[in-house]
Amino acid sequence: MFFPRLRSQAKWAFVVLIVVFAGGFVFLGVGSGGLDLGQLLRDAFGNKGSSSGSLSKAQKAVQDRPLNAPARRHLAEVLEAKGRTSEAIAAWLQYGRLRPKDVSALRHLGDLELNQANVYFQQAQLASLAQSQAGVGGAFQPSAGKLGQALSQNPIASAESTKATAELQTASTNYQAAASQAITTYKQIVKLQPKNQGAIFSLAQAADSLQQTKVAITAYKRLLALDLDPTTKAQIRQRIKTLRQSSQAGG
Repeated sequence: MFFPRLRSQAKWAFVVLIVVFAGGFVFLGVGSGGLDLGQLLRDAFGNKGSSSGSLSKAQKAVQDRPLNAPARRHLAEVLEAKGRTSEAIAAWLQYGRLRPKDVSALRHLGDLELNQANVYFQQAQLASLAQSQAGVGGAFQPSAGKLGQALSQNPIASAESTKATAELQTASTNYQAAASQAITTYKQIVKLQPKNQGAIFSLAQAADSLQQTKVAITAYKRLLALDLDPTTKAQIRQRIKTLRQSSQAGG
């Protein structure tokens, strides 16, 4: 199991990575026994309940007392419970402006932002696939004669491709915004807890998974300055090396 000393301090970050990037990125690709992902999910979510309540009442409470932090938090929780994630994130951000040092709320906000980034990433993947399929469909049309020319234009495929392109652009833009906001949230936590291994590790992992290489490397290097065991430091150095190589290859 990699990073054993950090596991208890950053379980929530692992949960985010499990939920958001399940089946995709796995951190170091090392670890003798593997991480008990199921147990982490049970630990993190097993005792949590959903917040219920009237949305209209929560909105009115905020309208009546816009600077009341508990009212803002309750609105965020109600929105989240109703599946209105984008609005919930906005509400949590408003709460954060009133309670900027609430680390627990910041962690929760980071979870939501990463999940939202994943939603947009999946939307971009689907739009990219639809775009490719529309292009492939057009490639099989006849190319000779007036009839072939008319068919080759394939207005249905063209419309589908145009729609997929617009959806891809929108999803990509939304993904970049959500990813950037998530990193900002994790950085805020580290700023509040500059020597907290779990906070720094969570920033590193989030940036790594979101392919923000420079931020990830900086956070990993920051971990190396802390009191970690030699094996963990060796794993961090290897990850930094891999990221640098990937960055150079991609550049």
